[in-house]
Amino acid sequence: MKSTSVPVISVVILSIGLNSVGAEDAHDDLPDPLGLNLTDGWLEPTAHSHFSRRGTPMIHSFRVEPAFTRRDLLVDYSFSRKRGEKEHEIEAELEWAFTRRLGLVVELPYAAINPNDEEAVNGCGDLAVSPRFLLAEYERFLLAFALEVETPTGSTRGDLGSGEVALAPSVSTWIDLGHWWAANTQCGVEHALESNDSELFFRASLIHTLASHAAHDHAHGLPPGLLSLILEVDTALALSGADDGDIEAEGIAGLYYGFSEHADLRLGYVFPLSTSQDLYSGLTAGLLWHF
Repeated sequence: MKSTSVPVISVVILSIGLNSVGAEDAHDDLPDPLGLNLTDGWLEPTAHSHFSRRGTPMIHSFRVEPAFTRRDLLVDYSFSRKRGEKEHEIEAELEWAFTRRLGLVVELPYAAINPNDEEAVNGCGDLAVSPRFLLAEYERFLLAFALEVETPTGSTRGDLGSGEVALAPSVSTWIDLGHWWAANTQCGVEHALESNDSELFFRASLIHTLASHAAHDHAHGLPPGLLSLILEVDTALALSGADDGDIEAEGIAGLYYGFSEHADLRLGYVFPLSTSQDLYSGLTAGLLWHF
């Protein structure tokens, strides 16, 4: 659970973006932004593009759920060294945009946990389903709301699953800072319905994509060879339950590489930012396929 100083990052990021001047080429083939007009766009087909209207690549962060809606399949592998155990996890995530405003995310993890002094356990974790709603759309700013519903499909043996339904409403933003810099934020509350355990979480990422002349020829998919640098924080504060008041914070430093117009790779190093958690270090790697 995680650091209260982190929201300052989003304020700094936003101030940088508002004062920067974009050097990108605009993508004029995209429809006009919806703005705050909530009456339009609900039934319009999604505009498939991996660039903003100002030409900045829209890169998917490691843990921050994006404000934009797309049709992607993500398969991630992660390894973490924790106090008393090591953990391997593979997670499949399907993101499907139905319209310009409506999307759905489905996540299913499979984990293998190896405690130092106990028998290893492995199996599927809890299935999560999250509808996503785009609330505001501008050339340089997106705002979305999501409601994740976590179902108790995983076994409680070895903490593979929670054993109860949990709800996690959240708000996500995407900000085009100009010069191929972008920021993502996500803030929400997760609440378990039976135990009443709750936590407040905040995630943010800063992404810089290295300039490539090939990008101007790819209005939709990311061009092969495009490289992005990602710095991300994931924080949580326990609001109730046995961990009430505990703060956990983790950081991720990673790379995002497009090796074809329809597929990308990402690789990150995970490290602790707070002293009250069990994480020592970790690695994460993923493959993203765009439909």
